[in-house]
Amino acid sequence: MNAHALERFIESHAVMLPDPFDGAALDVGLLAPLGARLAGYDIVALGEMNHFVHEKSDFRLLLARALLPLSWTHFVEELGWSDGLRIDRFLVSGAEDEFERLPSFGYTGHLRADRDDRPRGILKIESYPTEAFLFEQRRFYRALRNEALRLGLRVRLAGIDVDGLPGGGYEDIAHSIPSHGDAAFRLALHRVPNETARNEAKRLRKARDLVPPHWPADISQCIEMLAESLDYIAMTYSATSYDEVRPGMAFRENAMKRRLAEAERKLGTTRLVVMAHALHLAKCDRAIASGGVGPGGNRTPSLGEWLVQERGKKVFSVWMIYGGGEDSQPLANLPRSAHFPAYSLNAMLARFGQPLLFFPGDAPGLFKEKCAIGHMYNGLIKTSLAVQADAVVFLPAVTPLRDA
Repeated sequence: MNAHALERFIESHAVMLPDPFDGAALDVGLLAPLGARLAGYDIVALGEMNHFVHEKSDFRLLLARALLPLSWTHFVEELGWSDGLRIDRFLVSGAEDEFERLPSFGYTGHLRADRDDRPRGILKIESYPTEAFLFEQRRFYRALRNEALRLGLRVRLAGIDVDGLPGGGYEDIAHSIPSHGDAAFRLALHRVPNETARNEAKRLRKARDLVPPHWPADISQCIEMLAESLDYIAMTYSATSYDEVRPGMAFRENAMKRRLAEAERKLGTTRLVVMAHALHLAKCDRAIASGGVGPGGNRTPSLGEWLVQERGKKVFSVWMIYGGGEDSQPLANLPRSAHFPAYSLNAMLARFGQPLLFFPGDAPGLFKEKCAIGHMYNGLIKTSLAVQADAVVFLPAVTPLRDA
């Protein structure tokens, strides 16, 4: 990308955002140019380049504050289905105790005592930032709910990812079944001592066949979501190389597509705000060159391509890109400090020294050319920003997740 042309574009077209970048306090009126562009879209996709940074929640919150007044009130997230059910209950009721029961964020009451379902092999995690991640997520959900209440709105959310530590679904099912439920179903639902994850998934699907037809549809869905999560960990958690991870990543990406479709049913709308890593939300996978194992293991279309190319959805995509800084990613063999080469878009934008909002469509010639974009683990992709993103929020530097 031509650095001088980029500089001229930013100086003439970008919205300069305040620093520090605070999603709760920043004047949402600065995002007015965004709202004017959303007419006719089915989905707004909020794609961050790194899950493990403090600023991710500020990015999501700022965009949510701009979207809520425009009646974008239904959110789905790259988050376990069971977590989503509990967070949705918080958003509806305000019950803070739901935060103490999130399977992805420290809750252990759902785990088996006779089998260790944590990742092994290349995905083994020595130190996951659980407390900090929960603090950041809780900060976002509280602020989202408060903003919706201030506007007289009701906000809803669903998780569309597999459950990384499966088991919460048993509690979700118990939460939904009638008090005098079918005895045969209850018996089939019981965990069998020392069963493998694969066998547990098979048993659950047999139990699903016993669900009485007059029971809520959520019960059968919770069973299938739990079984899929067990299938995923059986495929993936013992992998010793990234190539071995590919089949599981493809399975996971396809599970996310099924779960998004189910979220549409559960939430009663197809007008959604989708929050995930930006590469899950790419509109055209073929326009991305990457040396790593991307969403879908490079074996199945990403969630974003599926939405755009297969389902024909009109998706307005906002990417959060950053110039440098530190994160809290938990894999010991990968970096936590961001260092992107001078030719990357990240480094070129970092020279402006402040947060920016811009729209690649305002200069399609400039952003049509493929450019290098850095993301977590210092990974680089080459893609056309004009193809993938309708808006970009750029931050000069990011910081690790915080727990206070």
